[in-house]
Amino acid sequence: MESVQEPGVSPSALALPLLVHDLGPSIDDSQDDDSQTQYSISSQALSTVAIDELRHYRCFETPQGWVLALDPASWQTFLWRPQDSERIQLPPKEQGFPENCKCLLSDMPGAASGCAVVVFDLDDNEMWVCKIGATDWDSHRYEPTMFVKGRIPRLTNIAMHHGIAAVAGKIYFEYTSDEMGVIDFHGEEGPKFGSIEVDMVDLPQMASMYLVESCGELFLIVIFFVGKNVHKIAKHALYKMDFSELAWCEVDEIGGDRVFLPSGDRGGISCFGASCSAGDHLRGNHIYFLNHVAIHENFLHVIDLKKGAEEEQRPFKHKECKAIEKEMGQ
Repeated sequence: MESVQEPGVSPSALALPLLVHDLGPSIDDSQDDDSQTQYSISSQALSTVAIDELRHYRCFETPQGWVLALDPASWQTFLWRPQDSERIQLPPKEQGFPENCKCLLSDMPGAASGCAVVVFDLDDNEMWVCKIGATDWDSHRYEPTMFVKGRIPRLTNIAMHHGIAAVAGKIYFEYTSDEMGVIDFHGEEGPKFGSIEVDMVDLPQMASMYLVESCGELFLIVIFFVGKNVHKIAKHALYKMDFSELAWCEVDEIGGDRVFLPSGDRGGISCFGASCSAGDHLRGNHIYFLNHVAIHENFLHVIDLKKGAEEEQRPFKHKECKAIEKEMGQ
């Protein structure tokens, strides 16, 4: 594993974690916009600056806080950590990634079990895997089938419209009402696909669900909206997986040292769930939910798990207003 740290290089003057608007070049790199709008969740500060890694590379965020970067000219890849600009070199790909992808790490880099970088194609049942220290990327196709009404087979995409999270070298994903899918990356023979029997939580139509790994534990967050008004949250529910019983156990709190950060793409095509340590102005035992389900504006809902209270922030309201004005021809 080659790890390079660039002292004195900071991706942003704002406190992490950040919400980033206008993330990097498009797949065809046809636009030459150098800046990204950043919003610090902890300080509620907004800034527009150019981050070199996001300007020159195609980037994929991961729940573990690392970013996978792809050089669109050479297909060279590396992991980049925004906190200190550390890089871990990965081998080049034979070609670029598809337009719509999702990236996870099977574990933290340096874990005893090893760490696999996994990229899912959201439009096809294909994924690419590269273990840190390997010399190439491996492509894997999969065909997980769920049965509608007990008898009608239907292929499903692991990472599309599903919660997905990695715990200790395994990736877990929503599969059926009584199963969770598992991909095991231990060993040298490649990923192993399987499932575990566990009753999933019943959801009404207007709700969104997120899997989150935190300190080696697997959590499930459910956000319930007020009827069809997806800008307003009616309530939330939080569950922790008991692997000894293979059951979701409802919990009230996550502890004063933890913060959960669920979100995703618009329309819920791809869900995202992360956890980080509480710190200055980042309140522990809170869920910071960036509402990606809303159409015109992505509110940041700050949920206090102990008090059950919620407050709203509007990090990119100026961006949304400009987009709406453009659509209306103003």
